[in-house]
Amino acid sequence: AETPMPLLYRRNFTKAPQWDFDDVYNQDAPPRPTTCAQSLRNSKDENFKKAFLPNIRLFLHKDNINMSEWNRLSHFNNPFGFMECKYDEVMASVKLIPKPKEPLLLPKPGADGCIHCAVVGTAGILNGSKVGAEIDAHDYVFRMNGAVIKGYEEDVGNRTSVYVHTEHSIAASPYFFGKANIETGNSSHCFII
Repeated sequence: AETPMPLLYRRNFTKAPQWDFDDVYNQDAPPRPTTCAQSLRNSKDENFKKAFLPNIRLFLHKDNINMSEWNRLSHFNNPFGFMECKYDEVMASVKLIPKPKEPLLLPKPGADGCIHCAVVGTAGILNGSKVGAEIDAHDYVFRMNGAVIKGYEEDVGNRTSVYVHTEHSIAASPYFFGKANIETGNSSHCFII
């Protein structure tokens, strides 16, 4: 039976290591055909088409990680893998994540078949931009690492579909998150990567 590989630590590397499986990705079944004329899947750019993975697995869940995949991902830092993480601790959490009913983001019924997403970070580049309404008009709004909304709605909007956090952003900033009064709302989903 396979066992978890020994822990790798970032401090043991003087530069980013290169592995022969750097560009190996978990993929789901081929996506259903799209009716969106502007879909990235329809790109004519040959370089983009070579790099784009239309069916890359978006969501980690309890049924899609085995020991072989754990050992492969143990070579990469968070948020791309599990370097410095203990198998039993991570898997105790992963086993709680149910398989999603749909592996892809779905377009809104009655729309043009396209899925419009906004990804909002925390660098402050939107300060004074007044693009909040434009952000809120997207089908899905992803916010990263404790993005502050309250008091900045005019610039960053107020809708959140998915909050994504790295382990570092949560562990290193509990004071900041509490002080900023970050709210996810009832219609948001939180993911820790």
